[in-house]
Amino acid sequence: MGKSKELSEDVRRRIVDLHKSGKSLGAISKELQIPKSSVQSIIRKYDLFGCVSTLPRSGRRPKLSHSDELKLVKMFKDNPGTTKVQIWQELETAGMQVSLSTVKRVLHCVERPKLSSKNQDDLLLKSATGAELAQQLQKVGMGASACAGRRKRAAKKPLLSEEKAQGRLEFCQKYIDWTTEDWCKVIFSDMSSFRLFATSGKGLVRRKDEASQGTCMVPAVIDPDPVHVWGCFSSKGVGSLTVLPKDTSMDEEWYQTVLQEQLLPTIHEQFDDGKCFFQHDGAPCHKAEVITKWFKDHEVEVLDLWPENSPDLNPMENLWSFLKKRVDKQKSSNCEQLQTLIRQEWFTLSRDLVQKFISSMPERIAEVVKKQGQPCEF
Repeated sequence: MGKSKELSEDVRRRIVDLHKSGKSLGAISKELQIPKSSVQSIIRKYDLFGCVSTLPRSGRRPKLSHSDELKLVKMFKDNPGTTKVQIWQELETAGMQVSLSTVKRVLHCVERPKLSSKNQDDLLLKSATGAELAQQLQKVGMGASACAGRRKRAAKKPLLSEEKAQGRLEFCQKYIDWTTEDWCKVIFSDMSSFRLFATSGKGLVRRKDEASQGTCMVPAVIDPDPVHVWGCFSSKGVGSLTVLPKDTSMDEEWYQTVLQEQLLPTIHEQFDDGKCFFQHDGAPCHKAEVITKWFKDHEVEVLDLWPENSPDLNPMENLWSFLKKRVDKQKSSNCEQLQTLIRQEWFTLSRDLVQKFISSMPERIAEVVKKQGQPCEF
């Protein structure tokens, strides 16, 4: 049988007051819906010690005080790259004799995001179970779970210089007032590469005795040249998709052909001569004079120059990731089969899916502005 929840001090004082008023143990138990044995125990404790508060329990005193635990959590959260062992070693060097298990117990349910000064002042840590400590952290706005203190692989985001971060900020500030409806008038485009034997970033996990099983092995082969693909989509659904022929340079001549043969049909099909915008990144061939002239001649309105190192702003990246997972599952055996699968899976992508990606644009823009040009979570 599990341990019952302790009665609050208010309830204990109520029991003592009723006892002083002359009520019997049974009457108090019935009135407060508390077991008679508990009522008797509280009254006996009051008669012996003259108080109803929880007295110090037996056993060894905690090695760390509340203040020490607060400092330990701050050290853990201010240094995301350090392990619990390294923190323990720092404590040992500083003369604080604690065991590694004590450090792990305190940090077991603490998340890594940096503590704000308010949280540092307000947080009251208790030497308690992981679930109780997680509940304390949750109350002060620091989400935690019983396993949140475990280290996780760092997210990969583009390295941004101050100049590039400023360019991203200026771009997002210009479009901060655009609604989802505005972004639904944009045709997004991008290039991506597909490879044979790709795993979409996920590795296989096996046990020690399964090393030689076929399902736990990845073929070690010399991967041929990747398949380069250009595609576009809007809120109307996916548009054209084309594979870059082998040994073809991605120059302005090739790009102009793509715009003429792939983009124009998509514009006419999806917007039927209605107003729309075209998005592409700042690749060298996109900025060539002949390309700028082509847009002007065909009256294609282009969004401002897309900021460098900004895949997190382009929903096309999310679409590529989704497509690659589908293609990878089918295990292409050669480049021709891979190209066929890419085309087949591309045209099965639903309109609801692309609309979901596009509807996140206002949130992406707002987050980059809030972070002063730094990467957002998308």
